[in-house]
Amino acid sequence: MSISTEKMVSRKEIMKGKVLHVTVDTVRINDSDKLAVREAVWHFGACAILPVADDGRIILVRQYRYAAAQPMLEVPAGKIEHNGESPDICAARELEEEAGVTAGEILPLGYVYTSPGFCNERIYLYLARQLHKGAQHLDDDEFMNIERYTPKEMEELIANNEIVDAKTIAAFEKSRRYLAGI
Repeated sequence: MSISTEKMVSRKEIMKGKVLHVTVDTVRINDSDKLAVREAVWHFGACAILPVADDGRIILVRQYRYAAAQPMLEVPAGKIEHNGESPDICAARELEEEAGVTAGEILPLGYVYTSPGFCNERIYLYLARQLHKGAQHLDDDEFMNIERYTPKEMEELIANNEIVDAKTIAAFEKSRRYLAGI
């Protein structure tokens, strides 16, 4: 079984914003004469960090998410500021900005795609340990509360749909081997 490929033939720009870029592309399938239309959202990517304090509790932030129309409990995270910015730099910056801590150790856990059917956003996942108190540096339009949970409490919050944010669930799952002794 071979996997099909698609190559862009033409592109129509729909919107270019600060966070994302939207296009409608015509693609050629498998170097054939068959064409298809693909709507796509382009994004520089983001980082999400699961910070674990010395007592084993995980630091999360609760903030209102406009598109979901509800407050969400999430790991600290943020977008890569420009094409080419190192995910490692982004992760350290967002950890302090949102959670108000710095880390002596930040371990990369890989990455996930948020919605690859229409978006290229890749979120790099990290585990942060050896935390030191810093200060939150929120943007003028950001409002979030810091909360702390044990790994067992996080499992329950995920199972009960109280944590429904995909990057938070992915970061927690990819961190499990490091959390086993906690």
